[in-house]
Amino acid sequence: MSHSFESGGYADFEFVGEHAHLLSKEEVIAGIGAACRVMDQHGINPEECRVAAKKLAGDELLDKTEALSCLIWDEAKDNAFQAATLGWLARNVDIRLEWK
Repeated sequence: MSHSFESGGYADFEFVGEHAHLLSKEEVIAGIGAACRVMDQHGINPEECRVAAKKLAGDELLDKTEALSCLIWDEAKDNAFQAATLGWLARNVDIRLEWK
């Protein structure tokens, strides 16, 4: 089960995982907004993060910019999770932000 949201000039994101169906539309929007803010703060295009993360997952060598993009994407995913599950009594849930 997944929830997705198209955020204007950003790539298509979705929350996936065993518990993703528990997210409300408002929580999905809050989570994706938090991820987008992280990338905006670092002045990076989400597509750059997507390409770098794909290279990392494929065990390809990264240059310094790509490595930084992966770190920013990790921060964005963490912020998305925290914003989407804000107020939940449990945080031990399987919910992850990914590209659609």
